Amino acid sequence: MKVIFDYELKYLLVRRLLEWRIEIDCHWSFKPGFFGRGLEKGSDAGTWAQFEATYVGPEREDNWRALFETIELFRRVAIDVGRALGYDYPHAMDEQMMTYLQQIRDLDS
Repeated sequence: MKVIFDYELKYLLVRRLLEWRIEIDCHWSFKPGFFGRGLEKGSDAGTWAQFEATYVGPEREDNWRALFETIELFRRVAIDVGRALGYDYPHAMDEQMMTYLQQIRDLDS
């Protein structure tokens, strides 16, 4: 699960979304670099701190918190990026997904 979380969710999805946020802010003139190496430089301090907080060790509860923090970061940035590109964020789907994840977390307790 940790590999899926760190690679699929954060590297493939959140990293790309953060790159788009930076590029939109810079009118598509700033390139974050290979494998997102310029993300820290291009992100505001709050976004970067939130992104860093999603990386945790092997403890189960820490990973649950990191998952929900990652989703919050994704949601916040996706709403902004979507708005800038003319798309609406699927709030109803987001709520359903969060309910589902909370049910899974409750089973894990």
